[in-house]
Amino acid sequence: MKLIGSITSPYVRKVRIILNTYNYEYEFEKLQALSPRGGETLETYGSIKRIPILVRDGKTIFDSSIISEYLLAEQGVTLSVDDKLTLRLIDELSDAGVTLFQQILWKIDVDWSDERSKKVLRRYHLILVELDKTVDKLTELQKEWLFCVLDWLLLRSIFNWESEYKNLELFYMNNRNLDKFTKTSPRD
Repeated sequence: MKLIGSITSPYVRKVRIILNTYNYEYEFEKLQALSPRGGETLETYGSIKRIPILVRDGKTIFDSSIISEYLLAEQGVTLSVDDKLTLRLIDELSDAGVTLFQQILWKIDVDWSDERSKKVLRRYHLILVELDKTVDKLTELQKEWLFCVLDWLLLRSIFNWESEYKNLELFYMNNRNLDKFTKTSPRD
């Protein structure tokens, strides 16, 4: 089994945590997805050109949520609709952060002043407000995914979220030294 992706990606990281938690043996093919060479490599796995990609027994699976659900199902873990909705909310936070980061990277509305950027920012903050209220009620999987996103936001210095969302800051501080997070750190 092979996982293809970037070491910094929060989407790839959440899959790595599942693979490590359930002791899957896998090869990790690291690439820089936004580089020209990374894009060329991704094309060899299919037209989607997104990470992560899991290749197993000749089958190529893309999308971190689909990969995660596939791996969890193999372990007998079934996600409820409520679980999936919360995980999707966390993915939306990641999506909003990635969109804003890419705008900075590609020098597109870097001050986030156009209407589209304002809507992304609004969604970003609304999600943080909701997660700040409910972080203590999250399942272990939801907490893992949330940690991956919060850590990525800090890595990319997109926002100083921790000063405004105290429950999330406490959650982050209490979890940052756990093995599952240090072993998959994007800072390596």
